Amino acid sequence: MPRTAQPKTAQTRFKSALKGPISSQEPTFLHDVDMDRMVGAFVALCGEVYVMRDRLRTLEAALEKAGAIAGGAVEDHEEDSEAATANAADASAFAARVFSELHRSDVPVSHIGRKVRGMAEEA
Repeated sequence: MPRTAQPKTAQTRFKSALKGPISSQEPTFLHDVDMDRMVGAFVALCGEVYVMRDRLRTLEAALEKAGAIAGGAVEDHEEDSEAATANAADASAFAARVFSELHRSDVPVSHIGRKVRGMAEEA
């Protein structure tokens, strides 16, 4: 059964929604399940883009330093139809990874053992 978002009020807007260990449902942090999912998708996308940019920048610099490519070679490259097909498949998988966050389950992906839960309750 899906959860409904709590109404946003001055008192609930900035308070943490997480009050203990995750044991029955994934936590919401913004008091709005759909907004949590959107933020999750945005963060996943930012992570993917940054890793790609960092690796690409490193690879291009290494190739230019080794004399394997000329400056501007990446910008001037034209791909063949086989590469275009492979790139389209990669783009589809990328979109699936990013947008899967928008419809993830509220069921936790991990389980907290009784001993750990007991330690959290004692604290």
